[in-house]
Amino acid sequence: MDVLEGIITYPVEGILKSVGSLAAQEISLFRGFKKELTKLRQSVFAIQEFLDDVSYQPRHNGKAVEDWVKQLKDVAHDADDVLEDINYEVLRRKVEIQNHMKKKVLNFFSLSNPILFRQKMAHKIKNVNASLAVLKSEASFIGLVARSVDRTPPPIMRNRETDSRFGQNDKIIGRKKIVLDIIKILMSKNQEKNLSVMAVVGIGGLGKTTLAKSIFNDDAIRTPFVEKMWVCVSDTSDVNSILNRMLESLKSSRTGLTSRQALLDDLTERLTDKRYILILDDVWNEEETFWREFMDCLSKLNSGPGSIAIVTTRSANVASIIETMPRCDLNGLSEEDCWSLLKGEAFPNGDASSLDSDQERIGRAIAKKCDGLPLAAKAIGLDKSNENNGHD
Repeated sequence: MDVLEGIITYPVEGILKSVGSLAAQEISLFRGFKKELTKLRQSVFAIQEFLDDVSYQPRHNGKAVEDWVKQLKDVAHDADDVLEDINYEVLRRKVEIQNHMKKKVLNFFSLSNPILFRQKMAHKIKNVNASLAVLKSEASFIGLVARSVDRTPPPIMRNRETDSRFGQNDKIIGRKKIVLDIIKILMSKNQEKNLSVMAVVGIGGLGKTTLAKSIFNDDAIRTPFVEKMWVCVSDTSDVNSILNRMLESLKSSRTGLTSRQALLDDLTERLTDKRYILILDDVWNEEETFWREFMDCLSKLNSGPGSIAIVTTRSANVASIIETMPRCDLNGLSEEDCWSLLKGEAFPNGDASSLDSDQERIGRAIAKKCDGLPLAAKAIGLDKSNENNGHD
């Protein structure tokens, strides 16, 4: 793994062994953060499984994986420091008891005060667990899959299939103004003879697909755009495949067509003089010849003026090749919006009002660590919801 090889050798296994040993001990000192210790062990174990997947990563994911592992190394150092503090305190107390040096009255503000020590350790472990939870949720964004040694290499995660329907998890928070602004721009293109193309660009987990769904399903575009098509492109490199999916989106059924001429004839029959909106979701292909060929096909459909294509992609190169309109560079959500998303997933029945100030402070700290990624906030909130409901 070249550059990554030296990073991955950090002894996460040693931390796992240490925290496992501590979690198994029945020591009164741990009262108040034993549950957090157990959760830390589970978190570190899960992260170790993701680390086992690093060696399978394709080269194009190298930088993202390297950054992820470096973040993990920082969190591992924090976990190691916490475990050293706990081990030291356990040893110190044993020595005090053995030497009959334990004082009857301890200064409440001293580190040796058991109540303060528990509170301090509980706080530190919760922070480490929160950081590990974010890393765990980010792992899937860069193609990491928790694996055992005997599993086969994972498929590249960018082959996921998307659709235009809103699901239970497709919450649009912090993006309403962007949606309205884009719709306003789309409406203004009603006299354009040629197909206009807008690119929505951003890293994985920012909610590009959810944004596209919000536009696609908005009532404001139903009347002006007579036809609507949704195609999950992913890393498709076959123009006919995309044309076929466009036709399937219009017919809501499989076409059975294979030749380009037949596909173009059928699409032309359905789109002639009609204004349409086409969503090309999760685009990766950066080949200019591919896009020239595809756009040439679209120009033959005799569609009505003002037709629009919206492309969602992580690649600025894709955007620069295909866009004809100002780009939408999607940024991260605010901390407040991340907290709203996390809270909504964690307490779907509105039970968040029962959170005390300390729980809310911790929750907001976790939301801050999501770095504006709505998918991370949703994943962590859902994990918390399952925990609340007693699910594994």
